[in-house]
This record gives sequence, C-alpha cells and structure tokens, in this order.
Amino acid sequence: MKRKITIYLLLLLLPLVLAAQNHQADIDRLTKEMYRLYSSHEVEQFMNVTDQLKEACLKAKDEGLFYRTWANQASFTFAKVSREKGMEIAKAMNEYSQKHDSKLGFYYSSVANANQAGALRMDIKAEEYYLKAIKYKQAYFPQINAAPVYLGLAKIYHNRRDQKKLLEMTDKALKEPNLSVPSIVDAWSYRCIAAMHYHGEVQKTELNKAYTEWKRLSEKYNYRSSFADDIEIYHAQVNGDYEKMLELAQRVKLPQEKYKLMSYAYEWQGKWKEALKYHKEYKKASDSSNTADIRKQAAEHAMQMDIIRAENQTKELLLHNQSLKLAHAQDELEQRQLEEEALSLTLKNREIELSNASIKLKNDSLDRQAQQSKLSEYQSKLELEQNKERMERATLWTAIGVGALIIAFLCIYLYRRSRHMKALTGAYDKLETAYEQLEQTTAAKERIESELRIAREIQMSMVPHEFPKRPDLDLYASMTPAKEVGGDLYDYLLEDDILYFCLGDVSGKGVPASLFMAQTTRLFRALAKQHLMPASIATRLNNELTEKNDNGMFVTMFIGQLNLNSGHLHFCNAGHNPPVIGGDEKHGSFLEMEPNAPIGLWPGLEFIGEEIESIKGRPLFVYSDGLNEAENIKQEQFGDDHMLDILRHTKFKDARHVVELMEEEVKRHRNGAEPNDDMTIMCLKALNIKD
Repeated sequence: MKRKITIYLLLLLLPLVLAAQNHQADIDRLTKEMYRLYSSHEVEQFMNVTDQLKEACLKAKDEGLFYRTWANQASFTFAKVSREKGMEIAKAMNEYSQKHDSKLGFYYSSVANANQAGALRMDIKAEEYYLKAIKYKQAYFPQINAAPVYLGLAKIYHNRRDQKKLLEMTDKALKEPNLSVPSIVDAWSYRCIAAMHYHGEVQKTELNKAYTEWKRLSEKYNYRSSFADDIEIYHAQVNGDYEKMLELAQRVKLPQEKYKLMSYAYEWQGKWKEALKYHKEYKKASDSSNTADIRKQAAEHAMQMDIIRAENQTKELLLHNQSLKLAHAQDELEQRQLEEEALSLTLKNREIELSNASIKLKNDSLDRQAQQSKLSEYQSKLELEQNKERMERATLWTAIGVGALIIAFLCIYLYRRSRHMKALTGAYDKLETAYEQLEQTTAAKERIESELRIAREIQMSMVPHEFPKRPDLDLYASMTPAKEVGGDLYDYLLEDDILYFCLGDVSGKGVPASLFMAQTTRLFRALAKQHLMPASIATRLNNELTEKNDNGMFVTMFIGQLNLNSGHLHFCNAGHNPPVIGGDEKHGSFLEMEPNAPIGLWPGLEFIGEEIESIKGRPLFVYSDGLNEAENIKQEQFGDDHMLDILRHTKFKDARHVVELMEEEVKRHRNGAEPNDDMTIMCLKALNIKD
C-alpha cells in the first residue's frame, strides 16, 4: 500500500519537476542570448530578450539575475540608443528596488549609476560610486561576483593613464568566482589597452602577447567585446599598418569614437588636412553628447542614490534602537517578576510566623497539661526548646536565601542595564557622526561654488571692459560663459595708431578651458607688445601651447593688426569661424580666408597671414561658435544664415549697439534654454576723422 502511495505522489510531482526544469532551461537560454546581443547593435532584439528574462527571473524568484539583467538594459541603452533613455531605465530600477526594499537592487543600481558617470567622463564621481558599491557589496553580499565593478574602475584608470592600477583591477576581476564570458573577455581587453601605455618595442611585445590571448578567448566563447574595434585598431597602429587602422576606424558605428580614430590614422600617415577635419568632427560629437542637461540628470540620479544609502543606514540605526527598547522592556518585565517573587516569599514567611504562633499556643496548652506530671513537664519543655531552635534556624536560613536572591537579581539587572546604556550611547554617537558628515559635505559644496564664483570674477577681469574713445576707432566686445567659468577669450592692445586684437575659443568648457584661456591671453598680449605680425603671433602661440599639452587642448583664434591711419588690416585665422565684414555692395559677407589649423594641436606649424588694403568705414564682426550654434529647447541652432541676415538688415549706429542687439537676438532664440556653449562677440570699425 505504501509503495502505491509513493508511486502516485511521484506521478503527481513529475509534471511540476519537468516544468521547473523547462523554466530553468528558458532562463539559461535567455541569459546566454542576452550576453551575445550585448556586444551587438540589435537594439529591439536585445530589449525583447532582456524583458523576457526579467519576467522569467521574477517567476523563479531569482533576484540577483533579475537586477543584473535590468542593469544590462540600462548600460546597453545608455551606450547604443540614448543616454537620456539609459538614465531613465537606471532611475526606474532604483525606484523599484527602493519600493521593494531590496539591498541587492540598490547595489546594482549603484553600479549602473557608476557606469553612466564613467561614460560621461565624470571619472572622479564614477570612481567614488564604484568604491562605494564594492564596500556595500562586502557588507551585505560578499558572495556576489564583483568583476564588472573592477572593470569599471579599470576604464577610469585607463583614462588617467595609470597602468599600474589598470592591471591591478584586471587581476582582481579575473580572480572573482563564477566569472561570466563578457567579464573574462573584457578583462583581457583591458590588458591589451594597458599595453598601450608602454613605449617602443616593449609596447609592441606586450600588446601582441595580450592580443593573442584576447583573440583566442573571443573566438573560443564566440563573444565580441565593446573594445574589439579599439583593440584591432591599436594592434594595427602599433604594428605600423596605418591603412588597416583607417579601414577599421571607418567601420566604427559610434560617431565620436569613429572621428577620433580616423583623425589619429590620418595624423600618423602625415595627412594633416584630413586629420584636422576629423578632429573637429570628434570634438563636435563629444561636446554634443556630454550636454549640461545630461550631466545634471546624472548628478541628480547620483544624489538620489546617496540619499537612499543614507536612508538605509538610518533604518538600520532605528531598528537597532527599537531592539534596545525591546531589551529594556524585557528587563523591566524581569524586574517585576523578581518583585512578585520577593512578595511571594514574604507571604510565605508570614505564614511560617503564624505557624510558629500556633505552635506556641499548643505548647502552652501542653504546659498546662504537663503540670499534672513533672516527667511530662520536662519532656514537653525539651520538645518545645528543640522545636523552637529548629524554627529559628529555618527562619534564619530562609531570610538569608531571600536576601541573597534579591541582591543577585539586582546585580544582574544593573549589569545588563549598564550594557544597554553603552550600546544606546554608541548608536547615538554613530547617528551624530552621520549628521556631521552631511554638514561637512554641504559646507564643501558651498565652498566649491564660492571658489567658482571667485574664479569667474578673476577670469572676467582678465578681458578688457573699457574700450578706446577715439574719433578714428569704434570698438566694443563682450563675453558670456556658459558655466561659472569658460574657455572663450578676447583682447586688444592699442599703441599709437596700431591696434592689435584677437578673439578665440578654447576646446571644452569649465575650469580646464578657463586656465588654457588665461595662458593664451597672457601670451597674446606679450607677443603683441613685440609688434609681431598676426601670422608670427599665431606661430609662436602654437609653439608655446603645444609644449607639455598632454590633455590635447587647443584654441581657435582670429588675430588682427589694424593701422588706424590707412585702414590697412593684417590678419591670421587659426581654425576660427570666418568673421563678417561690411560693405556697400553685399551689405555684409563672410571674410574669405586661408584655412590654418587651430593653435595647440601640432608643434612646428607655420601659420599663413593675409591682408586687406583698407577696411575704413567697413565694420568687422568677429564671434565664437557659441553665437551661431546657440540652441533652443528643440535643439535648433541659431545658424550662420540667421546671423548674416540680422547684420545685413541692421543699421550700424555703433559697435556696442551691434553687439548688444546680437545678444538679445540669441537670448530670444534660446527661449529659456540653458546656454550650450560660451559666447563671445567683438565689433570694430575704423572711421574717417571727418565721420
């Protein structure tokens, strides 16, 4: 009978077991397909597979794989679809994990946030978030594979050219348990990239060695990492095959990386004109991808992660405090039980005393009866004395025991109360430390904002705000940084009847661009005082600024020398936007110029200068690309045609009127949108004294 029941139960459970096995097989299949598609550009297929995998993980209650899949969705979308959409997915994952109080979800949200900060080249923040994620993992999930976090740190140290830490992170990633195929191949990808920090034959030897192992693993696991194109290109470059490098670079789908690599390939072939063209395209793509709105959104997301982390710590402190309160209540209950036991002993003691009184009465009765016989009297007295002695001893020992118990319970109660008070004091100290750290963070933020305001005041003081008041010259200029500090510049030097002037735009924005701008302004003024021609000034500026320029920064400039007596203009345009010059026939047109390279890119360049016989009575309008490339909320640019149309239909009153009118037109075009670039405008006109 038992055997039949067992067989019947097995038949009932068999479909459930088979269903569970089929479900796990679907999860394994979807996981493998997700990692295969991660390195591809098949967006729709990747999103369908990961949505199915998330749903399957929820049914199987596989929380770890569920959040890893969601994090992969955020990273894939951020890199290959849209940075805004990628950040929206990461934010949704963060809110979901917070709603379900999932520490595991918060960990993967932190990793996704760090990945996005790294992609935006916010390396300091990304490093901070990666290290916090590792610390959080060690505290709550020591068994989780942390290879993706170490590889994220490896990317940051590659950007800093810190080869030692880059190799250290790849070693740690390869030592992690249960490594996935992407982690193994990506770790060897970074080892190939690390070889680029060597020089000469050592670089070639180390790269070829790492490249051989990376190639073997890629073919073995049939996985193509996101660095595959870069590695193939680096391998071709180090081995001197620049034609193959250019061919591989042209296949890269991401415009920013494609233009950068094509610029390098042309540079190493000695094709400077093509190299300059694609370097400009790379800078334009880089600036458009890392907009202020995206960085602001990333910062808000990061701040939300920090708030959640602080809330989790506060919850833990509150739970600890509640535990202390429960322990305190338990101690009070135990004390009450001790008091009740002491009361019970007191009642028993009174019963004993009543019993003794009853015994005494009985003894008195015996004494009256014992008067009849001396023998009975002596026996009764002896019995009474013995009973009395026994009762006194019993009473004494009972009192001693009750007292000892009361003292022991009091000692235990005081000891435990002291321990709980110390624990409570420690908890409050930790909470006070957390509040102090929050106040310090707030103070540091305010200090940085104050320093940036001071830096803006210093930078604005470096450009002239007072302009010559002469009957033969009308000159005015203004500069509006997009951030607290910027990279645009303008300057002039007037000695007798010779006017030197310039207007420039440094690559990038923020503090690095402002420092490069300050150095450029100082050098221009020093060279102008030597009465050099504009082309010679540009050549010497290039020689100075390319020296120790490890960050690859450069500046586009328009440099001019104007003789106020004759109106003769010498000028040199170094990769800058063409100025607009007024005239009687066209009423304003772009100045045709020699295409020189920007200053600071390549050493040893000789810049070509040009001249115009006379520009007297013809206004000259010079500007940076923050004017013609200004965007509104719909990301529509102001445009060269719009700018030229305004200048042609504006009656020239004076230079200041033209500059302020153009600023108002740009402000009206933006219609509330934040500035996307620094904007600098200069207008000048050489006048006849009779005018």
